[in-house]
Amino acid sequence: MKKLVPDPPPDLCIREGLSLDEALYLARQHLKRAIDNAHEAAEDAPLKQETLIGDAVLQIRIGLALLKVCANHRAVVA
Repeated sequence: MKKLVPDPPPDLCIREGLSLDEALYLARQHLKRAIDNAHEAAEDAPLKQETLIGDAVLQIRIGLALLKVCANHRAVVA
């Protein structure tokens, strides 16, 4: 089912006074949304585009994993 109200653009999420924890949370949310959108786009894409989208999803997942490492390291240090 289509959403009636779209998600806010990323620049609305980046504001003065944004804490590191909030930034990490928002970054994870945006990456997860990008993965979901890429999977949806790959469903109807020709093979070459499907391969490129699959690679993009892999790169996003790697970035998401690295964000988790940063967040966990920060929690241990703090």
